Amino acid sequence: MTARTPTSPDDRLDDRPASLGRRFLAVLVDQVVLLVLGGGVVVVAALRVSTALRDGAAPAAPVVPVPLLVAAAVLATVVTVVQWLAHGRLGWTLGRRLLGVRTVDVHSRRPVGAGRVLVRGLVVAAGALVCAVGQYVVLLSPLLDRTGRRRGWHDRAVDAEVLRAATSRRGGDVVRRHVAGAGAAPGPAAAAPRPPVPLPAAGPAAAAGGPQVTESPAPVGTPPATPAAGLVLAPLHPQRSAPDLDTRAIPAVRSSPTLAFGLAPELETTRPAAPRTDVVPEPRTGSTPGLRVAFDDGRVLTVERLALVGRNPSPGPGLQVVRVVDPTRSVSKTHLQLAVDSAGGAWVVDRGSTNGTLVTLPDGGQVVCPVDHPVRLREGAVVVFGDRSLRVVAMPVVAQGRSPVA
Repeated sequence: MTARTPTSPDDRLDDRPASLGRRFLAVLVDQVVLLVLGGGVVVVAALRVSTALRDGAAPAAPVVPVPLLVAAAVLATVVTVVQWLAHGRLGWTLGRRLLGVRTVDVHSRRPVGAGRVLVRGLVVAAGALVCAVGQYVVLLSPLLDRTGRRRGWHDRAVDAEVLRAATSRRGGDVVRRHVAGAGAAPGPAAAAPRPPVPLPAAGPAAAAGGPQVTESPAPVGTPPATPAAGLVLAPLHPQRSAPDLDTRAIPAVRSSPTLAFGLAPELETTRPAAPRTDVVPEPRTGSTPGLRVAFDDGRVLTVERLALVGRNPSPGPGLQVVRVVDPTRSVSKTHLQLAVDSAGGAWVVDRGSTNGTLVTLPDGGQVVCPVDHPVRLREGAVVVFGDRSLRVVAMPVVAQGRSPVA
């Protein structure tokens, strides 16, 4: 077993701050120890000399012999230095150890060091310059801490706090707060694996005997993730089939793309948008040679083959370019594409946008569109991309000799 270094984080601390009574008793014990080990002799001799000087008389013979006074002064100095170093390196003095009190850093829970302990004491000493009672105001300043951590002005000056030492390790009495980047070692319970939990099948793929999707359980001690209500995956086109995906593991937001040199920032950068909760599907009936969609700004568009939708899509042969006005830049330059086929199917594909694409089906189910993964649209479906949205007004007319795809 390796020994814990004095400057390592103390995992035997309670998260509760020490009370003022406990802190006062700890300081009182330290003062008594100092007076017993030579400090009392030095104080008596100093009071005798100051009284004689105040009365204007010459100092009388010393109350204690000079060798004893020197020895007492040296011993008191050694005790003071030892207490100071122990307070800085270990977080406690003799009185603090007896009363179960530790002075540690707020963030790392390591001892604050001798230098910060010295500064902490100087703040208390500086209070004595204010009407000779300022030091008591500093010592009582933990009562003014509104956070409930009982940190006084001298504690805040060095970013420290005074905590209680844990008295038991049972039942969660010890609260461990690790340094940033350090993780707790897994216990025996966390090491035991659990069988995967099958997810409920959704869509026609599961009904046809498609592959079942399993989800590995979360580690012991963490609450299980609960998916959003009604989150489903739309069926895929038979020519572009793929296994059903657990959309709970697919993030809806990706990192913003790197700016290309020389291009206008308002065309290339995308700002994250807040989730949209005010979009309600409104199914409408009708038929048209192409996919008919209505944007939230009132525009109505008919997609006959393939359309690119975004803030500034690049044109190409055989492509419909649909530019949307988005002052907040929540829509990517080329956010999504809409496509139709001769079998009467309509699809939406996310083109790697920053804020993602979400499809709300007429029955209320929602689909998070994976990147470059076609998701089937239905009449009445609402597609949300960034701060903008569009609604499917009518599906394409089925070509002669072909039956519509279910």
